[in-house]
Amino acid sequence: ADVVMFVHREEYYHRGEEQAQYAGQAEIIIAKQRNGPVGDIELVWEKDFTRFQNKAPARLDDFDDWNAE
Repeated sequence: ADVVMFVHREEYYHRGEEQAQYAGQAEIIIAKQRNGPVGDIELVWEKDFTRFQNKAPARLDDFDDWNAE
């Protein structure tokens, strides 16, 4: 595979009051990318519309944790 990525929503793994603190949080984990960096991307999960949105406008400073391997 050229790219291996996972969608992770912590909210899915909790119930009740704990679930509320993770509401709307999502993460794309890029575990492998043949010709590019790997890392995590934080997103907003909009359950009512079944879609993901950018968490905030992307800035170059936000990508310091990327690891080009």
